[in-house]
Amino acid sequence: MFSCSESHISVDGFEFEISERKEFFIGQGGLTTDGYHTVFLDSTKTKGTIYNKIAHSLDSIFISADSAWSQDGEIMETEGPYGVGTVFTYFSSPEFNMFINSQEFFRQNVQTKEVSRKFLQEYGIFGDLKYPAIAISGASREFTGLDQRDNIGYFIYDFENQIKVIGYNVDQDSMFILPVALDSSRFYNTSFKVKWKNVTIGGGDDPQLSVIGDKLVVSYPSFSDILVYDLNAGLQQTYTSESNSFPSQKRRPENYREEVDSGELLWDWQEAWKNQVRFGSISYIKDLNVYVRTVKGEGEEDAALFLEVFDSSFEKVSELSLSEINQDLSTTFINTKYGLLFRGKD
Repeated sequence: MFSCSESHISVDGFEFEISERKEFFIGQGGLTTDGYHTVFLDSTKTKGTIYNKIAHSLDSIFISADSAWSQDGEIMETEGPYGVGTVFTYFSSPEFNMFINSQEFFRQNVQTKEVSRKFLQEYGIFGDLKYPAIAISGASREFTGLDQRDNIGYFIYDFENQIKVIGYNVDQDSMFILPVALDSSRFYNTSFKVKWKNVTIGGGDDPQLSVIGDKLVVSYPSFSDILVYDLNAGLQQTYTSESNSFPSQKRRPENYREEVDSGELLWDWQEAWKNQVRFGSISYIKDLNVYVRTVKGEGEEDAALFLEVFDSSFEKVSELSLSEINQDLSTTFINTKYGLLFRGKD
């Protein structure tokens, strides 16, 4: 998967290699191995940037066939014409770095480092809603929702029992609603969001977006459907797949309701939800002309990790239990030129 290994595994015509565990210490300016850090790779899939949330800098990252390293970037200001506030995710175009949280977009000029800042309601597509918010998925550490052909990033907008796709044009600093029909009904029927006192706990079930060529590919964490939207033709198709190793969707707890008065009950529900199946985002392996997705099976610490492989028509052609080969793989990976670079479990 990353680097080389003497162990070769062949499954359904595909040959897999998984390297030994490698340590990769990122940065000297405070970016530690604790937590997860957002990565954005360029088109070569060998270099890019990584957001250093401790130092508040954008560090460079470099990947070779058997190692990786980083170079510290300049620490960013938080106020004024060069100020970047709280960052949940980010991506880059040739002219701008975009730093984003649930309420604000910070558009940094790559050359001058000057920053323009807008709140979401300033983009004029949310009506009279005072505090609209976009969903920032935490399931993947690599931002995959950018169409690099025209520098448009895509996000999920969740409001009044409807999920929609929001497009952001980097060059024009404008937003629009993409006319793709997400499965709002099934999404809400397989989502976990429970209120206890003044706290609402969610299951992190927002759809995950990947732009691959001229396609926007949507994967739902709570069920196995894959939606493919043609960004040129405006047409969409949904693909379903089954497995003998894991269920095709999550199940809500018995007697589920959206508000409870027991913190202990909420904890039990949340743990049961977390220990069910979860589907990852879609990545494309160009050399093999296949799409792949990780799936976390049912269970707690012993939950198995699977890799699904789809052909160019999104037909499932292979399914591999990664845990049977190496139990040290977490669900988090980035798609590099040399293979899928997984984070170790601990």
